[in-house]
Amino acid sequence: MFNVHPVREHRAAAAVVLMLVLALQGFDLRAELVFRSVEQIDDQQRWSPTRKYSNPSDTAYARVSASRTAVPAEEVRVFVSGQITREDVDSARVMAGLLKSGKQKIAGNSVWFASDGGEVDAAMDLGRLLRQLGVFTLIGKDDQCLSSCVFAFMGGERRSVAGRLGIHRPYFPFTQDIPDRRAQYRHLQQRLKAYIDEMDFPASLYEAMMAVPPESMQLLAPADLKRFYLEGISPSSEDMADAASARRLGISMADYLQRKAQAPACAFPVAGTGRCEEPALD
Repeated sequence: MFNVHPVREHRAAAAVVLMLVLALQGFDLRAELVFRSVEQIDDQQRWSPTRKYSNPSDTAYARVSASRTAVPAEEVRVFVSGQITREDVDSARVMAGLLKSGKQKIAGNSVWFASDGGEVDAAMDLGRLLRQLGVFTLIGKDDQCLSSCVFAFMGGERRSVAGRLGIHRPYFPFTQDIPDRRAQYRHLQQRLKAYIDEMDFPASLYEAMMAVPPESMQLLAPADLKRFYLEGISPSSEDMADAASARRLGISMADYLQRKAQAPACAFPVAGTGRCEEPALD
């Protein structure tokens, strides 16, 4: 459970603490935004051991090689694992800096999720950062993204769920009788609604979350994932992508949409890059 300091002398301070440790579920605080890079071992390419964006020694890169040539970007596979905290947001900023400076590139432009929850505000801020980077978010078939993890996952420009995604209503993780607890909860509801709208998801997703008691967890079926845009792409993002593809082909939107309707379904990572080289199997 969250290790929350007891409420101190001032009731006003208690309200501040409340907002700082808001969570959908209580867990140990630990940041786990990690990555692996491609290494050449015995003439074979393999993924390196896990490294952390929070560890400066793991993100130190030389500007030039021994031959005085520019060092190419390191291809990395990025994972969000464990409980999402404010430290993950800081790590994501480190990652963004490495991507923008050309020191790293994300394999498949995809960030993989395996998390049971964490802090609500941190998850939403992480989602915003991921959306700014234009990355895709995925849940592997053996993994799950539950509770507040869903808010970070929503930041993906495109999204794919092969594993489990679960939602429920948020709750305050402690029982102290603080001032305006009901008002604080209503403020939380407003912020969640605003975030869902900001990320271009339907209001029905918020309603579905609020309908699930906090002691429960609803795993969403494939049809619900599509209905809430958690699988695939949101309408405004799809409109922008379609328009860009039509411009690239030099055809009208109507002609492009007709071609799109007749094209075979694509595997998610391939479709995410604008190419369709293989049919979707899983």
